[in-house]
Amino acid sequence: MEDDSLTSSVLIVDDSALNISYISNIIEPMGHEIHVAKNGLQALKILKTLRPSIILMDIGMPEMSGFECCQHIKKYKQLASIPIIFLTGSHDEADKVKAFSLGAKAYLTKPVRVKTLESELEEHMPWA
Repeated sequence: MEDDSLTSSVLIVDDSALNISYISNIIEPMGHEIHVAKNGLQALKILKTLRPSIILMDIGMPEMSGFECCQHIKKYKQLASIPIIFLTGSHDEADKVKAFSLGAKAYLTKPVRVKTLESELEEHMPWA
């Protein structure tokens, strides 16, 4: 296994190319390696071979929602410790409560502010 202490990686799970581009433009200057999945099913496939430092996930996606994906991730001992931050357009308090009950580390609403995302990434990176 590679030494993850030298590089950090972020898995962005979002069905919107615009959101992926926006988030990537924030993360790249921070020095994180970026991986992308367009939905929860694709994220689970990627997680079979990749262990990112952190996962940024939308809630509403086709095929498998962010909530469903989070539930699957938290079932696997080798993946359960990966911090998940939800980035969503939902301002619904019930969604926020559900996200934290599923083990999310943070819940950010879109449009995400650059400084807020940077701060959450720094706080929840495993080596931070």
